[in-house]
Amino acid sequence: MVVLAEQADLRQAAALATKNQKSRYVHDALWNKSQTTQGPILQWLRERGIEHRSFYIVNAILVKGSREIAQALAARPDVARVEGNPHIQNHFPKPLPAVEAPSQSGGGRTPKTIEPGINYTHAPQVWALGFTGQGIVVAGADTGIRWTHNALKPHYRGWDGTNADHDYNWHDSIHDGVGNPCGNDSPQPCDDLGHGTHTIGTAIGDDDSTNQIGMAPGAKWIGCRNMDQNNGTPTRYIECMEFFLAPYPVGGTPNDGDPLKAPDITTNSWVCPPSEGCSVNTLQAAVEAQAAAGIMMVVAAGNAGPNCSTVQDPPSFYEASYTVGALNTGTDTIASFSSRGRVTIDGSNRIKPDITAPGTGTRSSYYTSDNAYASLSGTSMATPHIAGAMALLWSARPEFRHDIVGSQTVLNNAAHFISSTLCGDPGPPNNVYGWGRVDISAAVPAPGPPQCFLCMKPVELSVNFDDVTPPALPPNFVATNVQGPPLWVTSNSGVPIPPADTPPNAAFIDDPVAVSDKLLDSASFTVFEALSPQLTFRHNFNLEASSEDPNLGFDGGVLEISVDQGQTYQDILDAGGSFVVGGYNRTISTDRGSPIAGRRAWSGNSSGFVTTTVNLPLLIIEGRLRWRMASDNTGSDEGWRVDTVNITWCQGPPCTPTPPPPTPTATPTPTPTPTPTPTVTPTPTPTPGQITLTASGRRVQGRHTVGLTWSGATSANIDIYRNGVVIATVPNNGSYKDFIGVRGGNVRYTYKVCEAGTQTCSNEVTVRFGGPPL
Repeated sequence: MVVLAEQADLRQAAALATKNQKSRYVHDALWNKSQTTQGPILQWLRERGIEHRSFYIVNAILVKGSREIAQALAARPDVARVEGNPHIQNHFPKPLPAVEAPSQSGGGRTPKTIEPGINYTHAPQVWALGFTGQGIVVAGADTGIRWTHNALKPHYRGWDGTNADHDYNWHDSIHDGVGNPCGNDSPQPCDDLGHGTHTIGTAIGDDDSTNQIGMAPGAKWIGCRNMDQNNGTPTRYIECMEFFLAPYPVGGTPNDGDPLKAPDITTNSWVCPPSEGCSVNTLQAAVEAQAAAGIMMVVAAGNAGPNCSTVQDPPSFYEASYTVGALNTGTDTIASFSSRGRVTIDGSNRIKPDITAPGTGTRSSYYTSDNAYASLSGTSMATPHIAGAMALLWSARPEFRHDIVGSQTVLNNAAHFISSTLCGDPGPPNNVYGWGRVDISAAVPAPGPPQCFLCMKPVELSVNFDDVTPPALPPNFVATNVQGPPLWVTSNSGVPIPPADTPPNAAFIDDPVAVSDKLLDSASFTVFEALSPQLTFRHNFNLEASSEDPNLGFDGGVLEISVDQGQTYQDILDAGGSFVVGGYNRTISTDRGSPIAGRRAWSGNSSGFVTTTVNLPLLIIEGRLRWRMASDNTGSDEGWRVDTVNITWCQGPPCTPTPPPPTPTATPTPTPTPTPTPTVTPTPTPTPGQITLTASGRRVQGRHTVGLTWSGATSANIDIYRNGVVIATVPNNGSYKDFIGVRGGNVRYTYKVCEAGTQTCSNEVTVRFGGPPL
């Protein structure tokens, strides 16, 4: 292995915004560096008829020749070093006997069995939010993959439900094996030992029946065979990493590579031990290139425990690798075989592993048949749990999809920390558990009631579109079109499927073939003297998007907000909001006439209802939300459905502590004087629906503000009327502040309150600012 002195500088990739930009930049920088520097050596080799192969992910050339040839190349000034390319044997654990899972029979669908390791990571809680890894591609580098396995075939990127296309989705780096059951250069995914079928199953597997074996069943997979029945070489490992950086067709060459088809995540349950001849630095540049390209490389720590400083085999100890240790499944104790830090082999004293996951008795897909499952143990089994967890994170929080360090930080900070002093400081992190046991639900939190300070009370406004008859919208919701029919409506059938989150109804807008701009505005609401305002809604979208670029949308939806009574709107992020989960996933193309061109938006296929949670701006006076769908001048798709809208906040201001009662002073007890017994007069029962309203006006920073107080209402929500128009629907908590925002002038406002959606109303009261008293 001849490693050239000049290597590409990839540092500028860190400043690029998307994974596709990073992938393109890194690929081109590496490719151009190899093309401009390898020429003289390649000519020297060709002149002598010496067998060779070029690489670009590491600027290197594999040469098959004698010691004299190696010495001649090592003496060249354009060569940094010459390394061996030994055969590396990975010692994989032997599985328990493979078991054939029963085929699904009968008319009913059998409930799924979720594997214990999957449950222990809390992945099912993330699935409940609608995020299963959709839109993410996980690549497996291993002994190959049995692609026809029932739990894997539906999730293969090369399978469309009818036909298989292995181009850009599969590569075999075994070219010179002897007696291998898959042969050499297999044109389709094949597994010669079972290990690769097992690991990719733990990342994404699901047979849609009784075998829920994978962390991210909504993700897709591609693969590369980098071992010949568990025997690898540095160049086989590098060849697969190069394929993942820019996949190319079966039978093609890296010259045909397309970085836009690169996976998001790679799972790597193999090692290249220096003890067997693998150089400490051989794979480092290739690992760093994947990270620079925005590809998360998840790597097994190794099975050399329990001693310290046993994370010692490339690529496990590199800083750019996200390194995984193994737990005894179902417990927070480290598996005895799991390798530990500190890393001493390269002199870095780096803390490894980074994180831990279940790794014993892991049941997953196996290679002996399309319905076979086996149980294995090892950090090999823990690693795909983390690859799948990262797929869930990137599905639910797409803003992290290109951010390798940021994504690792989110997963690390969400982990359940387990202290240990066995190999150094207790941490976090430490050299046994890293940051702890992965907890993906803590990284993708489910919405819940606001956590309010003492004396503040939680408030919730809810709309689920079920109290109206389609196509009518709920009271005070308004649909308008800037361009193109039809309007937003309430719908109980049709695509995208399912039609509602909480049946029967949801709001719906189509995705037409023409340019359109369609708006759905909510009823008005106010968040004033409050904390932690948050919006949660569920939506199901299938809006036209690029099939080549997972970051590019053509038609899309955005969330906007008005804080000035609906006069102007801006994107929720520009207004000071922030997504907790379910944020925008694509950028709308700028060359097809979309009214929201260049903006981040929801686009593509959500694959069912997903949850979006947004932290709202703190001060909202007569706010309105707007769901805006815009389409361009090409193509169309199914549309967008919105349901189960909830706004929550903590109502204040906080109360002040009650002063302690005064210390009583002793006084003489008077002699009691008899008094007549009073006659008891019954208290009249309030008339149902009789609501009493009072109001007071004041100026806040010169602006008109009216405080309303009422009693006697029995409904959960109240409609607030000002001058005959509903300005807000609020919880029935007995008070409301109307921050009008007008300054000066001789103005009067007439108010009443009604039980929401009814004509059961209060008396009217009038408040005047300026002029003589009323």
